Amino acid sequence: MGRVSQTVDKINTTIRTLLASVALFFVGGTGYVVYDKVTKDERELRVAQGQLVMVQEELANAQQQVTLAREELTAANQEIERLGISMRLLKTDMRLGQLDVINQTMDEEGQLFTSIRFVEIAEDGTEIGPEREFTLKGDLVYVDNWVVKFDDEFVQQAHLQKGTSLVLFRRIFGEEQKPIDGYQLDEVGLMPQAYASGGQPSDFEKEIWDQFWLIANDRERAKRMGIRAAHGEAVSIKVQANQSYKVVLRASDGLSIVPVQ
Repeated sequence: MGRVSQTVDKINTTIRTLLASVALFFVGGTGYVVYDKVTKDERELRVAQGQLVMVQEELANAQQQVTLAREELTAANQEIERLGISMRLLKTDMRLGQLDVINQTMDEEGQLFTSIRFVEIAEDGTEIGPEREFTLKGDLVYVDNWVVKFDDEFVQQAHLQKGTSLVLFRRIFGEEQKPIDGYQLDEVGLMPQAYASGGQPSDFEKEIWDQFWLIANDRERAKRMGIRAAHGEAVSIKVQANQSYKVVLRASDGLSIVPVQ
């Protein structure tokens, strides 16, 4: 009986050992499967993250190229606009006045008098200033002015302040009158109507007109301001009755007076 009991115990021990081994086998196998899947997912995640980084870098490079292309396009458009403005300035009459001969009469002593009307006009012919009438002695009419001419590079660059010559219409008079006895057109220190942007001259322009003759006589100062020449000049023409004339300032030149066809 004792021997049978021992045999039974031995069988039970063997069964428990076998079951334990089986359990461990399954547990160990499942853990390996789980471990293998986790490590595989981690590997795939790392690969995906690497690909994401590459895509992000490629996207950043593409965005940088797009930004660069936009900057180049903007610069090209600005250059085209600048060149267009420069060409327009070189061809455009920047300041215009019209002089109409109203009539011509002669007094008892044989003195010829010419009555004229002067008005400043825009490029499209619109009047931008008040009409003024003067009676001058003689038929040779002078328009005296102060002119400032800037270095060519500023005209070519379409510089906002120095891209065109500036002129101040000082006075108008006839050949048989002294210039000092002529009639004032622009008032020194005030913004000419054609240049009125907001109604006030810039500090730069005000300095030019307030100290015109000092600048004209100081070559170094004029050079620092980009001024090629600053001087007075008078254009003239022998007028005819019932004729109209245009006073013209071009961007890179001085004043001209020509008949209106």
